[in-house]
Amino acid sequence: MKRKESIKAGYCLPVIVLLVFLSGGCSKSKAFASPNPQPQQVVHVLPKDSNYISLNSSKVTEAYLTPSKWYSYSWEDIDYSNVTHIVFSFLRPASASDPALTYGDAAYETAAYSLYSTLANKTHLAYGDKLIARANALNVKVLVGVAGGTGQNARDLAAIFASEQLRKQFISNLVKLCEERSYDGVNLDYEYPASPSDGLGITNFAQELRVAFVQSPILSKKDMLITMAVPTGDWAGKYFDFPTLAKCCNWFSPMTYEFATSWTTKFSFNSPIYTSAGAGATSAISTTVDYLKNTRSLNPLQIVIGVPFFGWVFSNYSQLGEAKSNGNGTDKSYTALYNQYIKNMPSNGFVYFWNDECRQPYLVNTTTREMITYDNEMAIIEKCKYIKANGLKGAMIWELSRGFISGASDPNPLLTTIGNNLLK
Repeated sequence: MKRKESIKAGYCLPVIVLLVFLSGGCSKSKAFASPNPQPQQVVHVLPKDSNYISLNSSKVTEAYLTPSKWYSYSWEDIDYSNVTHIVFSFLRPASASDPALTYGDAAYETAAYSLYSTLANKTHLAYGDKLIARANALNVKVLVGVAGGTGQNARDLAAIFASEQLRKQFISNLVKLCEERSYDGVNLDYEYPASPSDGLGITNFAQELRVAFVQSPILSKKDMLITMAVPTGDWAGKYFDFPTLAKCCNWFSPMTYEFATSWTTKFSFNSPIYTSAGAGATSAISTTVDYLKNTRSLNPLQIVIGVPFFGWVFSNYSQLGEAKSNGNGTDKSYTALYNQYIKNMPSNGFVYFWNDECRQPYLVNTTTREMITYDNEMAIIEKCKYIKANGLKGAMIWELSRGFISGASDPNPLLTTIGNNLLK
């Protein structure tokens, strides 16, 4: 969900058993006719461009969850009262020509899931089973996250989506996964379409997945969800056919963070609500929402803004809006920021500031010339106010485990803030 993130690049676990299970098996045995053939069932073809979505004003908190090999954050650590949907991520096609679902990197899977002593089958799917059981018992839905990350993952999806045969099998694999593992839907994180043909592939995939949900004898009995992570502007957003997608997708989550990163050219804020020329914030949540609502005609009830549980540490800082060289910046989870910087202020030399124009906090150490941009509880309260004031659907979190403070009286402080100010 978060672009260009070094940790996330490792979330790819190709397990052969997983590939076989999710590709529908690899047996080449012959199919024999039944001695008492049954009449063929008539399958009604549903129009894929019909409107399958009914909007409502109930707020949602959609949180991504991506287990890490560096620290454990289990299904038992989540405060489910403050989240409505969890996107368990990520699965992707095995290759540009193989629509089997895979996690991508067997060594990473072994390292990540070996951290959980109570997980007998230490795989992505087995962890997902535990998560689904706990979440569903507490009325929280779990979606399977598809793809994620830049580069080859998006190109593989482009090839799969462009082929009617491969796309059909990929969708069939997702439907089978949802039927057998009780997922409540699919979230697509396609980063990023680069052509009209890529956009057409996304539209075909979403429409046909929706029809497949309706036609499934199991999933048609559930309120299956399709959600999408989307860009913050026209640079890639222009390839999303939002009017058509809005008929089959429940909502869209613009990734409204990383407005200031290691690759941007000014010292500014990671996730500002409003722009500020003086603070170097030329794009923000407000410009993204304006683009989706007014340029792309999305209903506000289908917009779920991104809320980061991470920030950036910049060096050689002197003032907001100042030019900086690309490569200046390291992304860190809120967990790391809290443990390494926040809890030790001000003895460590960092001073807290609040920018009221952008509604963003930041920390500055004038001795080391470091600046940290991040979201704290106050920034999240402001985002919840913005969601309500603009009639938006809710908040999307990247990423759930990155806001966990082990041993604290409230180990999920940012999640609690969202729940208290948006859901309750």
